[in-house]
Amino acid sequence: MRLKIRPPTAPLLALALTLPSTARAQARKDTTTDTRPVVVAVRRAGPIDIDGHLDEAAWKAAEPATGFIQQTPDEGAPATQRTDVRFLYDDQALYIGARMYDSAAPAGVTARLARRDDDPQSDELQIDFDPYHDRLHHVAFDVDPAGWRGDSNDGDSSWDPVWEVKTSVDSLGWTAEIRIPFSQLHFSSDSVQTWGLEIMRLVHRSQEHDLWAFYHRDETGGPSFYGTLSGLRMSHAPLHAEVLPYVVARTERLGTANPASPFYDPHPTDFRVGGDLDYLLGRSFALSATVNPDFGQVEVDPAVVNLTAFETYFPEKRPFFVQGSSIFDFGSPGCMVDCGRGLDLFYSRRIGAPPPGASLAYAAGAYASVPDNTTILGAAKVTGRTSGGTTVGLLDAVTNREVARVAESDGTRLTQPVAPLTNDFVGRVKQDLDRGDLVLGGLFTSADRRLHDPGLAGLLPAAARTGGVDGEYFWGHHAYHLYAALTASHVAGDSAAILRLQRSSARYYQRPDRTAHGDGLFSTTYDPHARSLDGYGAIARVAKGGGSWIGDLNGAAVSPGFETNDLGFQQKADWLWLNGSFGRRLTTPTRWYRTLMAVGGAEGYWNYDGDRTRSDVTGALVLQLLDYWSGTFIYQRLGPALDDRLTRGGPVVAKAGETLGQVEISTDPRRSLILDATLGAGRSDDGGYMDKVSLSATVRPSPNVSVSLTPTYARNVSTAQYVTSVADPTATAFYGERYVFAHLDEKQLSMETRVNVTFTPALSLELYAQPLLASGAYSDLEQFARPRSQAKLVYGRDVGTIRTTGTGENRSYVIDPDGAGPAKSFTVPDPNFDLRSLRGTAVLRWEWRPGSTAYLVWTQTRSASAPLGDLAFGRDMRALGREPSDNVFEMKVSYWLGQ
Repeated sequence: MRLKIRPPTAPLLALALTLPSTARAQARKDTTTDTRPVVVAVRRAGPIDIDGHLDEAAWKAAEPATGFIQQTPDEGAPATQRTDVRFLYDDQALYIGARMYDSAAPAGVTARLARRDDDPQSDELQIDFDPYHDRLHHVAFDVDPAGWRGDSNDGDSSWDPVWEVKTSVDSLGWTAEIRIPFSQLHFSSDSVQTWGLEIMRLVHRSQEHDLWAFYHRDETGGPSFYGTLSGLRMSHAPLHAEVLPYVVARTERLGTANPASPFYDPHPTDFRVGGDLDYLLGRSFALSATVNPDFGQVEVDPAVVNLTAFETYFPEKRPFFVQGSSIFDFGSPGCMVDCGRGLDLFYSRRIGAPPPGASLAYAAGAYASVPDNTTILGAAKVTGRTSGGTTVGLLDAVTNREVARVAESDGTRLTQPVAPLTNDFVGRVKQDLDRGDLVLGGLFTSADRRLHDPGLAGLLPAAARTGGVDGEYFWGHHAYHLYAALTASHVAGDSAAILRLQRSSARYYQRPDRTAHGDGLFSTTYDPHARSLDGYGAIARVAKGGGSWIGDLNGAAVSPGFETNDLGFQQKADWLWLNGSFGRRLTTPTRWYRTLMAVGGAEGYWNYDGDRTRSDVTGALVLQLLDYWSGTFIYQRLGPALDDRLTRGGPVVAKAGETLGQVEISTDPRRSLILDATLGAGRSDDGGYMDKVSLSATVRPSPNVSVSLTPTYARNVSTAQYVTSVADPTATAFYGERYVFAHLDEKQLSMETRVNVTFTPALSLELYAQPLLASGAYSDLEQFARPRSQAKLVYGRDVGTIRTTGTGENRSYVIDPDGAGPAKSFTVPDPNFDLRSLRGTAVLRWEWRPGSTAYLVWTQTRSASAPLGDLAFGRDMRALGREPSDNVFEMKVSYWLGQ
């Protein structure tokens, strides 16, 4: 079910608003001029002890940023609680002293501990800087009264700079004292600095959001609305050289290890060393590098059941690749209703992925020992921005050649290469013009492999390149936005590797009824001898995101030969897309709601043959009630369409229309118990249906403990699930191939569980577990009556005969597709399945000194399958508990060497 509603860009900490008409008019007038607030930083004239008490004389020299304005609940009115924020600096660091007055203190101050960057659900102060003053980029530092910290770089919360904060609560409210080394920030090389600045305060008990540089709820917000921090005078560039060496001890207890294997080792243990380097190249550029990196502390991916021909997308979680990743964003501007993924030229999880040639090892002998992932020998990034507004991002990574150990049944040992030595590179350049309202850029990626093994040469291209240009323009005080990107790809290698790409689910060049053999630039003819593949992609969006009336118009074209999966993420090529939406956002509370947004949209997809492969209309209503409960209501109608992927390389068939709906209700986020319930349902015109229910409960039994449970049950009944294909010269309508489908009744039951315990701001424990039960019952094996039709013929009822043979895992169907006719019978193994899985991680994290961290990690996985086809909770949970588990224990200690 592909239903997404993305509200227009909303300012952080903004939920609801109320504003008297006179105050609203004055506030609106203020934000449409260049009179943004200014605060001056003063050079530190005395010692500052970071202890949370603003009792040093040096603080008195700085005039505070004050005069905050409510964004919610009373938009445009003065803040009900006074806030004073002062700024000092010296050659090494910026100091911030903030006093948050509170008339209900100390009892009215909400102070909760949480892991760094998690939402503490408490009072909060957030300080955003735009150090280049380019009105495009920002870094944020967040604190709460309990000493919790959060930080982000352009919204990327994996950025963890080394900085200090202490807080205290007293009868006047609460205070925060902060020291941020200049070495942790990037800014221009000018001796006199002017930064963009925004300060936001949240009073949790009343959900009051106060802004120093005010903007309205229906404005886009962001750095273009910031005020100014002036007065910074740099006598020299700060020194910045950080080295983070680490040691890792790892042991495994493998319950699934095969005792019959000559490589049997149920208790492997290893010890590794590695390190990270950060070096500031002047004030504007930084070099980040990692050698022999370890990501054992990263949470495991959830288990999924994927019955499609397309790869499952998992987000990147490894800190080195997440940090600063937004600089490489390209070709994915998003949309308001029912967005796709865009072009996605860079998907960092390709680096260090599982060996692509594992299947070669398993085919080479009876037993194989294959590395879990390719080894990253080293990776480096250079990022920064010149004083002329040029932003640069470069990333290069080298992954090692991997070899699997293989043993034949007679004991013969051999080795099989499963991954080549590979160099991956991505470069991004952007130029800001017109005070940041116009941005022009380009991106280039390359993957180069040393392919000496014939097996790997037949699987992987030797070289893959993508390159593109993009531009975006903002106008109307950033209420309007235009984005466009154009890119091309070139992949070269052995003809077997290129043939594999031609036949992949992304394009299915072998489809016998294809009529388009060119895309206007490149040939798209099926050619088993080709040694290269070329294509292009383009995407554009124009949107209005500011004001009460909102909308967008989107279009894209991805040619059949466009291929980015060597270093990007791409499920499909060969598509054209048009999408548009229009809506109204009401931000003035009434007697029954605080905010209300209604939006509708429509879209269509076509392939390069001109077939319409999808069309839909969507309507949605998003609102927040006066008691802070919220709801989202979505309706979508998909029309009948043609499907060029369903037969997995065969002729186009038709699919029925569908009607989908979804309701989500969330309770008051201020409470210690927060509930979120989602109900989804879909009905297909051909009798298929989908039902899904998910309930999320988050409880905080104490200020430092959070427990979240998310049980989910889904049932999906499909009348056209692909099973297999068999050659049959009598099937002339389908070009000599029979495509076998079935009705599928699929059920899934899962429970995502998270427990977070924060003992101190530096010591925390996080537990994650996901049990998953799934089943699939196949029935009514069938074939399509003819291409480009929805009609299907069930074996044994509408055409031919079918009988079962064998039992259990050996059960199969023998099908004679035309009874007494000339077609030969064929056998299909029973595709019924039951899947049981448990995946979990426990991470104890201790920042034992600034920038230095120790981790204790336990990861457990267990899974099994059976050809049953029926989900039985008690039976399957008991069976899951009996399954052997793989346990990994790891201790990692890093030591930060820096300023």
